[in-house]
Amino acid sequence: MHLRKPVAHGKPFPSPLLTGKLILASIFFVFLIAACAQQAPSAPTPDTGALATQMWVEISVNNTLEASIATATLEPTPNAEPTSVPLWITTPMPAPVSFPDYPPVYNPVSNAEIVFVPAGEFLMGSAPSDSNRDPVTEEPQHQVYLDAFWVSKTQITNTMFNACVAAQACKYSASMATNPHYQDPLYANHPVVYVSWSAAQTFCQWTGGRLPTEAEWEKANRGPDGQRFPWGDDLARIKFTNAGDEVGNTTPAGAFPYGTSYYGALDMGGNVREWVADWYDPAYFTYSPAINPLGPESGEKKVLKGASYKDPWVYCRAANRLSHEPGSPGAVRGFRCVYP
Repeated sequence: MHLRKPVAHGKPFPSPLLTGKLILASIFFVFLIAACAQQAPSAPTPDTGALATQMWVEISVNNTLEASIATATLEPTPNAEPTSVPLWITTPMPAPVSFPDYPPVYNPVSNAEIVFVPAGEFLMGSAPSDSNRDPVTEEPQHQVYLDAFWVSKTQITNTMFNACVAAQACKYSASMATNPHYQDPLYANHPVVYVSWSAAQTFCQWTGGRLPTEAEWEKANRGPDGQRFPWGDDLARIKFTNAGDEVGNTTPAGAFPYGTSYYGALDMGGNVREWVADWYDPAYFTYSPAINPLGPESGEKKVLKGASYKDPWVYCRAANRLSHEPGSPGAVRGFRCVYP
């Protein structure tokens, strides 16, 4: 007589030896997974703001490379001399109903977004304790009172300035050889450059405003308490703005959200230098009025504020002062407008 092994549901039971091996293997596998889990570092939480900034920088660099190998376009017909056209006249703009939280506001002519800077005092210039300051031009640090105003959220772009040229209110004097990016679609949202002081002022007047005074520009940058940079007191780097020649060209307007100023303006620490209304006097802070200063009555050069993409990082400070002949446009000079 032959003995048969017990079966379950028609299948033979595994031997005790095989069952023990399977149990030991399962226990080893569980311990192996636990050990790996303890050794594997937890994934860091991604910094979405930094990722967005890096994405914009990469887009700008790619655009620059594409533009450098693009087929050259024909030299455009020179602009006709600007004709006398009615400027957009505005009454003083009211303060937003709920500040600082209010819906976006746009200039109806340029379609540029503008942000509000309330009336009040702020600290202008550099303190003796500020590193990298220029004691000749930036001291003494002093309290200044300004009336309320609105200011362009970003630097004026090629598209915005082109609209003024099309309306025959502005003239762009640089040739395609000098600035091939002016009418290049890849650079439509980059800040316009190669504009003189008077061309910048003409654009602002066309939209119902004017160039900011140096004091207005600096307050919009640093807020009431004299912070060193638009974003605060952290040292300037590519996270905050386009400077230090790291990108090698302009970037689209508003591409650095971490560099937002106290009142919501962008690119006030870099990208291009900006014309302001004031004549330049290196000693102006020693005698400037404490209420709505307008700068010296005359001079040979106009003040420029902010750093360009080519400038060292120390130029990104809010109190930094530069100057240039008003009739001289350049590759790193742009502007924004204010609306009282």
